[in-house]
Amino acid sequence: MWNLRPKIPHNEQTTVPWHQDNAYLDPSCAGTLQPTAWIPLIDATVETGCLQMVSGGHHTGKTAKHTCCVGDTWYVGLEEAEMESTLGVDTERDTVTCEVPMGGVLFFNNCIPHRSLENRSNKIRWSLDLRWQHPDKPNGFYGRKDCLTLRQKTQPNLAVDWEPFASWDRTSVQSEIVGHFEDTFDTTVHGPWMKRWEIVHHNRHTASMESDKDMLNITKA
Repeated sequence: MWNLRPKIPHNEQTTVPWHQDNAYLDPSCAGTLQPTAWIPLIDATVETGCLQMVSGGHHTGKTAKHTCCVGDTWYVGLEEAEMESTLGVDTERDTVTCEVPMGGVLFFNNCIPHRSLENRSNKIRWSLDLRWQHPDKPNGFYGRKDCLTLRQKTQPNLAVDWEPFASWDRTSVQSEIVGHFEDTFDTTVHGPWMKRWEIVHHNRHTASMESDKDMLNITKA
């Protein structure tokens, strides 16, 4: 899996609250290790909105209780008190600010609590994240996409078949599932992860989800 992310200055939609990546995935993959390589394409500093990690937050292997949604975003959030009681961390002691220069890389996994600070600069902070896992284990994508085998011990010269991966357009698939996306510039976002957690704050994203009968049926299936 890969994501190319622009972090707009002074923008709530690109300021990501505390969470574990597992919170966005189907619970079937809770035991799947998914390492991430997070690569900034310009210097990631406190000013441009770098990441913060909670050291040791992955040791229990648990996914703490998240809630939805934070502010006017589609993000789930993880309260510090919940993080400390469930994951056995001290957020004041264990929070690490991860400034990464262009050319560097930050490695973490799907159980580590982290957040992305507000970009307080006057430039867009771009980043790329790449994720891997064992291809035979659940990937948490709610049945939307299968894994792609990149390496295989029994076939050291394996030729990767990129066609199935490259031909799968995430935007097109989501548009087929979520029928109301008729406006190309519609910025509302919703998905099955929002039904996984208690909705404690409603906004345009939750309203869009609740008006979509197809999405409600998918999340109940």
